Amino acid sequence: MTHKHIWLCLYFPVYIALFFTIEALSPEDGYWVTDLPIDAMIPFVPQMVWGYCLFFILFVIVGIPLLIGDGDAFRRWMYYLMTAFTLTLVFDVLVPNMQTLRPVGFVPTNVSEKLLALIWSADTPTNVFPSMHVLGCIGDGAAVLDSRVFKRWQKCVILILSAVCSVSTVLVKQHAFIDTVAALAFAVPIILIVYRNRIKRSIKSQERSSGHKKRGLTV
Repeated sequence: MTHKHIWLCLYFPVYIALFFTIEALSPEDGYWVTDLPIDAMIPFVPQMVWGYCLFFILFVIVGIPLLIGDGDAFRRWMYYLMTAFTLTLVFDVLVPNMQTLRPVGFVPTNVSEKLLALIWSADTPTNVFPSMHVLGCIGDGAAVLDSRVFKRWQKCVILILSAVCSVSTVLVKQHAFIDTVAALAFAVPIILIVYRNRIKRSIKSQERSSGHKKRGLTV
């Protein structure tokens, strides 16, 4: 089998099963509410549900090229996702949390609002800290910067889409502001661990390049 790293994809069905199991077993009360005053200043924009759905599209346009063309980068991407998502699930079990930002009496009247209502019906406003959407988008960004499979313009597009997806989480009231900030706090140390060798090689490469330029100037 050429692409032996494909077995790492088995994590996704396991994660989905665990996510909905935790949702089903969540307590009826005793949640830590993640709402902050800043959330009241963030507008509700149902149309951004399309940006929210980019999360799933990004997994495909990032994952498949890595799976086929860069096994090492694919493994690093998966190690990041597996670590970040699993730690989030553990945190949600230990500290049940929720947000109360969804508009009361929301009645969908167009396609965007109906899609958002469908998502809300499947994904409750519980266990939202940190935002797995933002964690996933950060991982996508790190992966495309890590791999040479993607051309420069493709990296730019994916980074922009990842940013749009991350911002959408608060605009569709699926997450509180602190949920997105916490995702960044969770992601950074995981990236530093998973990509540490790549980061070290990049620093050394820049140092060598800087040294060559300095020697060239003194000649």
